[in-house]
Amino acid sequence: MSDPARPEPSPRVGAWEALAFGCELALLAALAVAGWLGADGTLPRLALAVVLPVLVVAMWAVWMAPRSPRRLARGQRIAVQVLLFVLAGAALAAVGHRWWGLALVAISGLDVVGLASRERARPVAGGRAR
Repeated sequence: MSDPARPEPSPRVGAWEALAFGCELALLAALAVAGWLGADGTLPRLALAVVLPVLVVAMWAVWMAPRSPRRLARGQRIAVQVLLFVLAGAALAAVGHRWWGLALVAISGLDVVGLASRERARPVAGGRAR
């Protein structure tokens, strides 16, 4: 049992986690760009450029945040992450930014694999696999 006076040490943040954060920010930017370029008229553009990233942030907060009570299991989380990155890459490609979309999918895919292999090698705290 942990001592309430001593907080648990925070997990180590390494290169994979830093890259993951960058990929997550790029995901939001990609959705904003795709939303803006994917519609006609200022109001629809603005709406899509704001709503698409907000939806992804909400999904991420509920299903993938480390402290979320409804966090998905590791395999499900990886599947949702990959799906979101692929959809954002496809959205960028659909609005004329094919290479940026491909780069987003490739780099984020590499990072998801790197983090998953690192997470698999790490012992699970509390005896539960998440």
